[in-house]
Amino acid sequence: MRADNLILVAVCVPAVAVAVVMAWRWRNLDAATARPNDAPTARWCVLDSLRALACVLAAGTASGLLVVGLGGRLVMRILGATSRDPAQGLTTEAGERVGEITMSGTVSFVLFAGLVAPLVAAMLFLLLRRWFPRPAWAAGLTLGVLLAGTLGVAEPLSPENIDFAILAPTWLAVVLVAGTALLFGVAFGALAAKLDATVPPVFQPYESNSQHEAAGPYESVSIATRLPYLSLVVLLNPALAASTIVGLGLRAVSRGRVGKVLDRPEALAIGRAVVAAATVASAAALVNAAATIL
Repeated sequence: MRADNLILVAVCVPAVAVAVVMAWRWRNLDAATARPNDAPTARWCVLDSLRALACVLAAGTASGLLVVGLGGRLVMRILGATSRDPAQGLTTEAGERVGEITMSGTVSFVLFAGLVAPLVAAMLFLLLRRWFPRPAWAAGLTLGVLLAGTLGVAEPLSPENIDFAILAPTWLAVVLVAGTALLFGVAFGALAAKLDATVPPVFQPYESNSQHEAAGPYESVSIATRLPYLSLVVLLNPALAASTIVGLGLRAVSRGRVGKVLDRPEALAIGRAVVAAATVASAAALVNAAATIL
């Protein structure tokens, strides 16, 4: 085995193990800390929205790099090793050669796959999480199924993907690709819940301790708990920055009034029904794609 392969295994296996431990350790946390809809000030709304955005972006980045990036590269290494001799050297859908793992290719794959898709997942989670199941593992699994049954079926698990005609055994390829999406969802859900419960506002917007307690207690306030705010660097992208500014503006103007409407029992029931239906449809699409490939 080449040195690049040894380094790959030495890095990727612990990365996946960290994601599994993270998903298990924080699996029962609440998917979203309860926040008051009666926002004291517009400034409070903006700061709280930035905190929530930082939490999900940080969770998406970390989980994406560990599971989608490094975990996905490990999957490619496993399938390259288990495939038949005639498959060695053939070009995959992504333009990679079966059995050839290079450090430059690994870095490119990890940065692209580990950051782009998780960014989409983070934004989706932020918009829909009030209608997701409350335990972190269930919310993350829901997200994983939605991703696997939409983005996954459209690309890595597409029956038209030539990789499934090259790599063997086919069932292992399907299981590993689908499992990667689901593990990402569960790890993301757990980490997002942990950060949501521990990350304080970047500036203290509360006027009294009672408001702080009403808005949600945090375990500690330190430099470490503020590190997730580094994920906001993605807002250097003009499109993301513009959409975020619009969202913050609407939140500041509404001062929680929209949240009150969405948190009404009938609105919650409708939202949860829609998410449940979308999850079932995504699961069906995933099963259908897997059956077609096999």
